[in-house]
Amino acid sequence: MKRLRKEKVLGFLKDMHHSATVYCPQFMADKDLMLLPLGDGVFKGEIGKTTFAAKSVLFPQSEETLSFTGSRISKVTDSTKTLVFGIRPCEMRAIHFTDRFMTRDNLVDPNYISRRRGMTCVVVACEKPPSDTCFCVDAGGMPYLETGYDLQLFDAGDVYMAVSSSEEGEELLRNRHFEDGLEGDEGRVEAIKREALRLQKNRPGTQRAMEVLKEGKPDGVFWERLADQCINCGGCVYVCPTCTCFNVFDLPLQGRVTRYRTWDACLHAGFTRETSGHNPRPTQGARLARRWEHKLKYDIVNYKESGCVGCGRCSGACPVGLGALDMIKALNRVSGAEPVLKANESLSNLRSGRSLWTEKAKRF
Repeated sequence: MKRLRKEKVLGFLKDMHHSATVYCPQFMADKDLMLLPLGDGVFKGEIGKTTFAAKSVLFPQSEETLSFTGSRISKVTDSTKTLVFGIRPCEMRAIHFTDRFMTRDNLVDPNYISRRRGMTCVVVACEKPPSDTCFCVDAGGMPYLETGYDLQLFDAGDVYMAVSSSEEGEELLRNRHFEDGLEGDEGRVEAIKREALRLQKNRPGTQRAMEVLKEGKPDGVFWERLADQCINCGGCVYVCPTCTCFNVFDLPLQGRVTRYRTWDACLHAGFTRETSGHNPRPTQGARLARRWEHKLKYDIVNYKESGCVGCGRCSGACPVGLGALDMIKALNRVSGAEPVLKANESLSNLRSGRSLWTEKAKRF
């Protein structure tokens, strides 16, 4: 075990920047905390929950995948070496989940896997929930990791305790800014873990929601009632660390055609609309049902775990209360005899936590 003093974190990141593109939490002018290349924002040493997850590094919002002129095709593969610093344990779980998705049935996504092979991850364990929408323990995770990371840091006040779990992590520990650990550091880390677990208060009932979906209890009325609130912004999908919906389009320009892949959202009507005009999921309720059946039912069948890691980003981003916390609580209320919402009841009664956009509005 090694130590990294907090005042030396920036120096460490600058050292790493010589050999890799370094991503870390940085503040934008509007005070949003974003995961950005070092220098693209203001690094203040705060390791909070970034607005967008590390998904944006491996699976960019927009990327060129290939181009062709006549019959000649040129593939574009990004093999940039990256160091991602300051992601939380739930995000690391999400990356491993996406690894399986992007390589399932021996169909490997070349752009994703090329970036993934060049990525080194420094996880910062949660000593307390980064926001009031976090529920990683209820979603089957932990506020720290036992395996599956390169380097994990534990916040012990003015210093981080550093533990490696890979050769890449061991290489990072050789950096000049790390110091040898002290006697008793292992005990302090165990105490941090225990306290972090104690502080995880959100228990929306993820397991029960999975069982409700498996039993097929929610009917169309349930989903349409909830979907009436949806404004179809796609925010929940874009901030989710495991959502991988995308669209592909070709851009012709001066005899050359470039193919791009961009983020999309399964909640948008156009996502499943066919060329004929037919849409197999014609209503917002049908699309909402598909999203949550995907995460809490089919992902468990296909990948042996839920597609929700409990980061709570969607609950913070959704302006109408249709994030994971809200949906899981709604599913827990399902009974065989009555709809989850009565005629005189609003969805706001099911909400917990505050909307990110409500908080932003207070600035103006």
